[in-house]
Amino acid sequence: MKKLSEAVRKKRPHPKYGTSKLEDYFAENFLDVIGVRYVRQYEAKDIGRFYDFYCEDANVIIEVDGDYYHSYGLKYEEKNPMQKHNERVDKLKDEWALSNGKPILRFWEHDIRDNPEKVMKTLKEAIGKYTEKQEKIRKKNNRH
Repeated sequence: MKKLSEAVRKKRPHPKYGTSKLEDYFAENFLDVIGVRYVRQYEAKDIGRFYDFYCEDANVIIEVDGDYYHSYGLKYEEKNPMQKHNERVDKLKDEWALSNGKPILRFWEHDIRDNPEKVMKTLKEAIGKYTEKQEKIRKKNNRH
């Protein structure tokens, strides 16, 4: 039988990242509606983090941020430890995405729920812009 101190010190493996109801809602009501191809829980192995969505054709990462978990509207001093941690992780993820040539879109929960037209417009503009750019690059590369 293991001692209690050994059991406490033993590092537990990180559970698989799941998806939130907000992510499910976003996929169904936005990404599926415009018919964009995407990968859920896209892994950035270099930093050991996952992104909510990666739109392959447009080379765009999408993060769906819950208002509470990502502390919408709170000052740093008011945030709890989980919210402060999420803020640091979000910054790391933003930096990785941009340094790897993958633009990142972040949508807040309140916008998704209360202003879906704004979210859809932003999404269509971003996906369309990058999809057009990728198509031009593909055509240029096929000429040779």
